[in-house]
Amino acid sequence: MPFDILIENKTSFTAGSIVQLDADGQENFVVVLSASFSVSEDGAIVVAEEQVPVIFGDEPFRDGAFSSNRYEADIASHKPGVEVIVNGMAYAPGGKPVQEMQVGLRIGSVRKVLRVVGDRSLAMGSFSAPDPFVKMAIVYERAFGGATADGRVYEKNPVGIGFGKARSPDTTVTSEAPNIFYPTDNINSLASQPRPAGFGVIGRGWQPRLKLAGTYDPHWIDTQWPLPPKDFDPRYNLCAPADQQMERLVGNDQVSLVGMTKNGRWDFRLPHVIAPVHLVYADRVEYERFIADTIIIEPDLSRVTLKSRFCRIIERIQPPLLAVVFGYVTPAYLLAMRKRKTHLPLGAAERHTDDRPQWSQ
Repeated sequence: MPFDILIENKTSFTAGSIVQLDADGQENFVVVLSASFSVSEDGAIVVAEEQVPVIFGDEPFRDGAFSSNRYEADIASHKPGVEVIVNGMAYAPGGKPVQEMQVGLRIGSVRKVLRVVGDRSLAMGSFSAPDPFVKMAIVYERAFGGATADGRVYEKNPVGIGFGKARSPDTTVTSEAPNIFYPTDNINSLASQPRPAGFGVIGRGWQPRLKLAGTYDPHWIDTQWPLPPKDFDPRYNLCAPADQQMERLVGNDQVSLVGMTKNGRWDFRLPHVIAPVHLVYADRVEYERFIADTIIIEPDLSRVTLKSRFCRIIERIQPPLLAVVFGYVTPAYLLAMRKRKTHLPLGAAERHTDDRPQWSQ
């Protein structure tokens, strides 16, 4: 396995790599760059002091067996589109308790609104009036779904609340009715079965995402295991809800969040990473651009993270890939890497390559 490929990162961001096997048994060398920025209330942007790392295991909010995920592992070799994740809370306008409110997200072609309702209890087959709240986490543990004591599971959201009187696995949630749903859905009684609603990561084993993972049956065991099935759909690699996915970013994209900050609205434009990526082969150098395929917005941290990835199939009979370099370096530096030589900087031009801008607004 080609883990001797050097990853050299000369940016303020984080980078990582992994090798994945595809359905044809080819080794895919996957490199991911993660760039986090701090965004003020007025939209001013700086590089975040704490960078969200490239991660290789899903990170849940709580116990992984009974929790939705805050971050999904950066192990996908390809994402056929751009997805947006928001990990946030609903804040009552002006900090005054409300029984219900709406929260919204706008970015690119995505326009999404959810309704947030206070805790309710069940009495004689119907739900009580909502309790007032000042803030509430927007997580799938507060959306419709769940698992019942007799073993039934709502496959679209196993960690939810309300399916067959299921209680949320998050013990801090006391409501007997879902708190978060689409405005056009009604949740007035036990008979209601609204769509699971949220802005966060859809679990790998949840529907309808799971059906995109392909067919795992006796034929797969006999002919394909341990490789992915031939009918694996790369859309499975998109972990955001379908209504938070888009074909591409246009550049300088405007982001608006409503009801998820204390001042009620947060507007800013996505930064654009411009630092180059160099793929150093034994006989040549190739270049890649940072093209974001994952946007993670965290209002309570005033942080937005852009993740980009690219993949190369390792071909044993071709000149090998020696290194991947993120950031600005000189041709002399790259030549030294190709020749497996130590590079000694000469002159001011080489000493100041790190001063060039890594991103723009």
